[in-house]
Amino acid sequence: MRSVVLRLSLSVVLCSWGLSVLSACSDSADPAGGPNGRPTDVPPGSDGGGGSDVDVFDTGTELRVPVPASGRVFVKLANPSVVSVTGAPASSLDWDLAFEGFDVVTNSGVSGQGTGGAFGPLDAATFLGSDAPTVPFISADKAGGAFLDWYAYDETTHALWSRYHVYGVKDADRLFKVQVINYYGERDGAPVAALYKLRYAELFADGTSGAVVDLTGVDGTAGGAQAPETAPSDCLNLGSGRRSMLTPAEAAASTDWSLCFRRSNVGVNGEMGGPRGTIAVDLSASETASETVAQVMARTDVSERARFEAVTHASFDGQVFRGDRIVSVFGEAWLDRSVAPVAPAYATWLVVDASGQQKFLVGFRSFESPTTTSPGTVVMKIKPVRG
Repeated sequence: MRSVVLRLSLSVVLCSWGLSVLSACSDSADPAGGPNGRPTDVPPGSDGGGGSDVDVFDTGTELRVPVPASGRVFVKLANPSVVSVTGAPASSLDWDLAFEGFDVVTNSGVSGQGTGGAFGPLDAATFLGSDAPTVPFISADKAGGAFLDWYAYDETTHALWSRYHVYGVKDADRLFKVQVINYYGERDGAPVAALYKLRYAELFADGTSGAVVDLTGVDGTAGGAQAPETAPSDCLNLGSGRRSMLTPAEAAASTDWSLCFRRSNVGVNGEMGGPRGTIAVDLSASETASETVAQVMARTDVSERARFEAVTHASFDGQVFRGDRIVSVFGEAWLDRSVAPVAPAYATWLVVDASGQQKFLVGFRSFESPTTTSPGTVVMKIKPVRG
């Protein structure tokens, strides 16, 4: 299924959601080279095209955002500026982005009452455009955790590809390993996004494991991207194998599930994710920043089963498990941890303001005086786009 369905452009997949695709936003899925697709011999600010001196962030408005070691700083994208927010920030529409330490949040979802959000990372060269790039969705902030980066996004086909990482999920006193295999399934002979395929197995301290459970058609569609947020989606109890269709409100109050699947999001029933106390960790999280889309696309169910089978209870010794917390699509993806202490990823982000009406391209040029707890002063470029 993966080899057939994931070759389809998102124009086909989104048709199953009742959406249309206007145009492709990139000619290349991912340039060869170092982390975040930047060739290792090309500095930030260059397009990486055979020694060209074109600065992809030469246009737009520069904004300098001092980010303290603690506390939140708010940014307005129209007439870019750092702004003061009076009253409760979660109830204010006077900000679009906020920085707190190494976290970037949008005025949307669990972070604020705005209808903003973002998508990325996109190729840095996307910043050169004047129209909003075509993306499969705009993500509002949500409760998220270990599964946040389970996929890589291919800008050429507009498809999501599983990284095939193996996740450890602690559910009470039981430990499971989980691997997402596919995001696309079929319904009535047509390809449909968010019909997950995955496998999991329980792990025991003596090094053995339980039977591998293969699941298909795990329904994370939630009615499609245009459906109301009250639409239910599949939630899975790893211990019993029970699946329940729950709305977000029902899931937030239920202890009867371990993992919930909602469109491109996989949630854990712990901390902000729910009351069960489930926690999880990505065993290959350190590989995410350096994985290219081409590398991820080359992986298959067959080639990655050995990765899954090799994981034992001892594989998770010393790993830090956590539930879901407030996250945006920026996550760790806006950071280049290969540079000490840290640098911004060479990438562009599509951001929607708090009103939900205006779209902007955002790129991060540099961090001035970064520390282990803050990027210091974030030097960013902002450009409004049509569409």
